[in-house]
Amino acid sequence: MKLALVSDPDTENGIAGIKYVLDAQGTGSKRIGYIASQPDPARGYYLASQTMYSTLGDKLDCFLDLEEGFNDACLKQLLACDAIHLSGGDTYRFLKWLKFRELLPVLHQYVTDGGALIGVSAGAMIMTPSIDTAILCGDTNQVGLKDLSGLSLVPFHFVPHVSLTEKTSALASELAALSAELSQVYFCGDNTSLVIIDGELVEFGQPFPWVMNEIKRT
Repeated sequence: MKLALVSDPDTENGIAGIKYVLDAQGTGSKRIGYIASQPDPARGYYLASQTMYSTLGDKLDCFLDLEEGFNDACLKQLLACDAIHLSGGDTYRFLKWLKFRELLPVLHQYVTDGGALIGVSAGAMIMTPSIDTAILCGDTNQVGLKDLSGLSLVPFHFVPHVSLTEKTSALASELAALSAELSQVYFCGDNTSLVIIDGELVEFGQPFPWVMNEIKRT
């Protein structure tokens, strides 16, 4: 299993985490697929991500819109990539459409079969047991999503964009009031990412684990 949970890809440690998981996929240029969290007609975020991957020597050339123009041919092309990028954006809307397209089990199988998954902000939260933490990022459930369960690829929850001046204990208390299920949480500033390679966790930057998880840390 090869996973990267990134707060902000436009930072040193964000890029380092992405590079680390791609290097784990072997030598040579990798082909990356991109799932948009919501319609992006101008493909601004996609093009920015394309430039970022190009600087790493890899190629982002597959775009999947869950709401407009979705088809099986695009999905097949996506699943043939070495890695899939789950974009940032509205976490509730993103998860709603992933569920509507029945893609959670598909992505889970993709990872099981050796594909790498790179989640940025909202995309990273979706990789965890649930998106209960999205409320701390300012997201609101405007789409009426009732089932907040995510991919459960990791045993902890993820909170991106945490300022170093914020008290994680206060944030943790707020989360605990929301759900009793949030027993393991990583608070990550923008210049922070987490990578998991076959059960081993590698930290880039200074993440704040609220409760130490059981994955081996390096």
